[in-house]
Amino acid sequence: MEVISSFIIDDDELDRLAIEAHLEQYPYIKLEGSFASPFECLELIRKKNIKLLFLDIDMPGINGIDFLNSLENPPLCIFITSHPEYALEGFETHALDYLLKPVKIDRFDRSIKRAREFLQIKNKALLYDVHFADDFLTIKESYDLIQIKISDIIYLEALKDYTKVITPQKTYLTLSNLKNFFEKLPGNRFLRIHRSFAVSINQIKKMEQNELLVSKVRLPVGRTFRNEVNQYLRSNQ
Repeated sequence: MEVISSFIIDDDELDRLAIEAHLEQYPYIKLEGSFASPFECLELIRKKNIKLLFLDIDMPGINGIDFLNSLENPPLCIFITSHPEYALEGFETHALDYLLKPVKIDRFDRSIKRAREFLQIKNKALLYDVHFADDFLTIKESYDLIQIKISDIIYLEALKDYTKVITPQKTYLTLSNLKNFFEKLPGNRFLRIHRSFAVSINQIKKMEQNELLVSKVRLPVGRTFRNEVNQYLRSNQ
């Protein structure tokens, strides 16, 4: 596994020092810089080819969400903040994770491992093309072509320019963003519920507050998709 270059951006010095201390446990994470403001490192993110950001949200000048959205090709991002009310908006930026301060070690460890797993898959570039025909989609995994029944798909999850395809047996990663992927699926069998999620209609169990129970998984329903989701649920009760 190649080294993952990273930045910390947080206006609180003690919080930056805490994350720096946590990162000492991960030799494959290379901390390239620690900054009090996004403006201090705007050019450096591109020049140093930063792969992972540890980013605060509530900062003077520009908040972390707006900063991440302003980047043309943003790195993988883990938000670290004291404000749980930003969680939904934070996830809608396609950030990898959202941690609350003070950060718990076990929660931080899970987030780091998830980032490493994602970047490993991306770096290996195992999956390239996805094709749709009849009731199957075909993906290329290394040198193999794998057919997946569309009826076996539980949900789809966006990961930046990739789409995870979750089935009961296995999770696949395709080099196709969720918007393009979703547009090729049968229109009457999947429902977009979030910027990061689309679900198989047959797997929907029920709606509870702002979460949808899909198979055995709870997924958030984005604000811009709630009316459509509620309309679908009412018409299929």
